[in-house]
Amino acid sequence: MKRAYRYRLYPNKTQQELLRQTFGCCRFVYNATLDAKIKAYETDKTSLSEFECINLMTGLKSEYAWLYDVPAVCLVQSVRDMYSAYRMFFKTKQGYPKFKSKHRSKLSCRFPSTHCGVDQESRHIKLSKIGLVRYKQDRRFAGQLRNVTVSCDGCGRFWVSCLVETRVQELKPEPITSQSKCVGLDLGLKDFIVTSDGRKIPNPHFAEVLDRRISRLQKIESRRQKGSRRRAEIRLKINKLYAKKRNLIHNFIHHTVNDILGENQAVFIEDLNVKGMMGNHRLAKSIQSVCWSEFVRVLAYKARWLGRTVMKIDRFFPSSKTCGSCGFKNDGLTLSNRTWTCPQCGTIHDRDLNAATNILKEGLAKLLPSVGRFNGRGDGGYEVGETPICTVQNCI
Repeated sequence: MKRAYRYRLYPNKTQQELLRQTFGCCRFVYNATLDAKIKAYETDKTSLSEFECINLMTGLKSEYAWLYDVPAVCLVQSVRDMYSAYRMFFKTKQGYPKFKSKHRSKLSCRFPSTHCGVDQESRHIKLSKIGLVRYKQDRRFAGQLRNVTVSCDGCGRFWVSCLVETRVQELKPEPITSQSKCVGLDLGLKDFIVTSDGRKIPNPHFAEVLDRRISRLQKIESRRQKGSRRRAEIRLKINKLYAKKRNLIHNFIHHTVNDILGENQAVFIEDLNVKGMMGNHRLAKSIQSVCWSEFVRVLAYKARWLGRTVMKIDRFFPSSKTCGSCGFKNDGLTLSNRTWTCPQCGTIHDRDLNAATNILKEGLAKLLPSVGRFNGRGDGGYEVGETPICTVQNCI
């Protein structure tokens, strides 16, 4: 199994200048080979192979001598990235490859394992033509090094990502029984998560606090002359606030996921249509700030590592409108009704807690054939054993 380990990199001034030059040359070669591939198809209806694209660098180096100053392996990797993006366009329809902008593209270059090395004892990374670079090691890795990617963010900080082929295998999920501890999750805006056992994790609202500071600095930046030193200083402050906001959100998500997976064997979560919900312009910014999709992504891959089961419940399942006691469906429930009373059994429901409870029942009904679900007629009746046992393909 492949895993990536990301560390903070501390190159000296000479190495920083050489790395920035490498980033620019990789971008230039990427754009040049992509342009050649497009023109070859437009003129002769031929498609250049990966080998032919790499051979184009010989002509580029004879025309632009400064390409010799950077590691050649990084330029080759850049061409391979271009060819891979072009191939994936026809294979998965992810989008036609775009030219990389000088100002908006990610600054990065990749070194194969044959031209780099990591010394975890002295905490240095050896890169071709760059030399030994110190890095901050917060954890060690064991396995075969595949490649190393060096990048630079908007704050001017350098990072290194080591892709390692580890011997650690993903744990197979244990069979879910009636004795297994399971939980249903309802995602929201006021409370980030409400669990079926009554636990509420409030939304930390990191974005709201930092967005106000970012907005003030952006107004100042708009009054600065383009290309001036003072404008660059304000832009650096804005990028640092964006990085702080991103780090706070990621830290909160990872801690929350670790707590949930550490306590439960199976987790059931609603399959939210986030893209459709973003169409509500009154709630779009709030929905974007809570990062539901990132939470689900982290929950899914950590569950595979730990051998946990994560299942998505159908987005059309009326979890909030269904009474968790008798199964009555309240079609007149609106988004503003945070609590409601069931007209059939008289139970008073907290909207989010009731939704999490129903998500748990629906998930157990799919996993365990002996567990029934409400028949949906509102009479409290159950259907038992009509849903097959969940397989790995049905789960995340």
